[in-house]
Amino acid sequence: MTQRTFTTAAIAMLLAGAAVRVHNALTFPLLGSYDGFGHFTYIWYLAETGRVPLPTSGWEFFHPPLYYALLAIAWKMLAAIDPVARLRVGLVVVALAGLLHWAVLWRICGRSLPTGPLVRLLAGGLMLFVPVHLYSAAFLGNEGLGAVLCSVAMLVLLARLARPTLLRSALLGFVLGLAMLTKMTALAAVAGCFGTIVLKAICQRRWRQEIPGVALAAVVLLLTCGWYYGRNIAHYGTPFVMSRNELVLRIVENDQPQARRSLAEYLLFDPLIFRRPTWPRVVAQDTDPASWSRAMRDSVWTGLYANTWFDGFGGFAVPRVTDSEVARRAGQVLLVLGIVPTLLVLAGLVVAVRRLWRDGWNDVLVATLLTLGAMLGIFVIGTRAVPIAAAVKATYFIPVAVPFGVLFALGLQWLRPRIVLLRLVAAQLVLLFAVSFVVFWYGLLFDQAQVRGGFPMAEASEQNQYGVVYYAGGVRDAARSHFKAAAAAGYYLGYENLALLALQEGDPRQALHLLRRAARLQPQQSLGRPADRVEYQRITRSEYANLRSVMLDAMGSTQRARRAAEAAVKLGPEIPEGWYDLAILTLTRADGDAIARATGYLQRVVELDPGYAQARDVLALLTSAPGSCTTPVHFGPCARIYPVQTGPGAPYAASIARRQHIGRLPDVVRQRAEQQSCEG
Repeated sequence: MTQRTFTTAAIAMLLAGAAVRVHNALTFPLLGSYDGFGHFTYIWYLAETGRVPLPTSGWEFFHPPLYYALLAIAWKMLAAIDPVARLRVGLVVVALAGLLHWAVLWRICGRSLPTGPLVRLLAGGLMLFVPVHLYSAAFLGNEGLGAVLCSVAMLVLLARLARPTLLRSALLGFVLGLAMLTKMTALAAVAGCFGTIVLKAICQRRWRQEIPGVALAAVVLLLTCGWYYGRNIAHYGTPFVMSRNELVLRIVENDQPQARRSLAEYLLFDPLIFRRPTWPRVVAQDTDPASWSRAMRDSVWTGLYANTWFDGFGGFAVPRVTDSEVARRAGQVLLVLGIVPTLLVLAGLVVAVRRLWRDGWNDVLVATLLTLGAMLGIFVIGTRAVPIAAAVKATYFIPVAVPFGVLFALGLQWLRPRIVLLRLVAAQLVLLFAVSFVVFWYGLLFDQAQVRGGFPMAEASEQNQYGVVYYAGGVRDAARSHFKAAAAAGYYLGYENLALLALQEGDPRQALHLLRRAARLQPQQSLGRPADRVEYQRITRSEYANLRSVMLDAMGSTQRARRAAEAAVKLGPEIPEGWYDLAILTLTRADGDAIARATGYLQRVVELDPGYAQARDVLALLTSAPGSCTTPVHFGPCARIYPVQTGPGAPYAASIARRQHIGRLPDVVRQRAEQQSCEG
């Protein structure tokens, strides 16, 4: 291969990889990614409050904040343009940043691990066109940025190993800190980088000289991300916190088929995936969960393979294979073509181990094996802790894209003496890259309306979610149109959000009418197992009762408002808004014990949510002596356990302001506020 041919091919591949990423980022449905609405809610919360939420307060709030903070900054800076377009700007930037996987592997194959030009091109092609990279590049979420930072960290690690200066040590700690501040799975990169440095120091008997550099890298790492994980330790006693035990997420995860995660699920592979490219396969109810056939169907490697070389879940990037014959055939082709690069990766693993055994230390190989080993350990722990299909996403492995690319290059290099076989493999890989490009160029092969998950009332739910996006972006007319479309389809959240718009616009009577329609529809549209549905319906009825209290108070119906607040606390005693409104409405009475009862209600509010500043302020006024100095009453944003500014990000509860409280203050509170003096 001439230098000119090599350069032309490399540029053409890079431009094609960039083109498909930009196209997908601009055309893929904004909320069509895994948990897309939950990721958006996190961005909205940061933009609205400027605070990092507690991990357990929302659907995706357990993630570190860097990705969401960057998109929140763009969201606010681009406030003059369409809300969806604002978010797409961030998607395009992160999608193009994904090309850094190619750049890092290109450099490694050219310098640290010299290979021939054909091997270098094919290894770069893997980074550019492996299906999971293409379809996930347009996803709203933190995985893409976290993976890029992990790849950059490996490049910095190799530079630091070649010449261990303090500056390079500090840079490594900073990049790893940014990665850990983006996604927790970057822990694999941290383990691989520090493990390589320490192991090299021990093997070469240089550990004394390495102590300052390792310590500096660790300090910079902790200074970059330690504040976030330290806060988790302070609140929860552990640095790594998930939200899976919270009801908003538990409803969905409990409703999914639960798989056994014994040794068999990590040893078996289901060959039927090549015939029917969907995972997990439906299992008959009478199938023994402990049987070998069930273990094969639930094999995590089958799911990982299906989602690496295709959208095995279906309904995200391509239609489900039950909805589209083209999708089924495309899946079959890609999964069959994926056999060769998968075998090359495994061959590369053998080559790497043999080289280390035969030739001794190699920076690239040790870093590759340690990082991959750490990621595999995290994956096994995660899939055992959460034994459902959603835990087997190939996107979880994107942070170790470069280590996989290194093994792939080693496998290709092993074929170099077998020139005919290498050329056949090269032709097959080019075909794979071309098919992947065509299949995952969004909208080219498939009608976009077919690309939909199998959720009930999916289209109406999407309309409602986009309405929330436009509402968050300040475009109320567009938000209203989406809510009306959802309501016209009979979706209860469409009616709920129209009711909340009416309340904000000073029409509590219309708001109450719309809320009642939502309340009638909600029980029939609940998700999850029976026990979870009962729990969620109880909480929703309580929240709706409290909203009725707010609406009735705005209409001047104080007695009816009080009864609604009493119903709210009876149904949901753990929801503080009901207690707060009951306290405010109790204070409108003239009887002698009203203040005492209201004080008790407000104390209950503060116990439930210490960040409920309005309740604290009113309570301080009621319990302070006349003439004393107290904190002034205010109704601005406050650090709440429940994210009242946005809601928790659950698609099935996508409300613009479900938890509200009465905004007026009773006369007794206002009089006490006027009597307080803070002079001197």
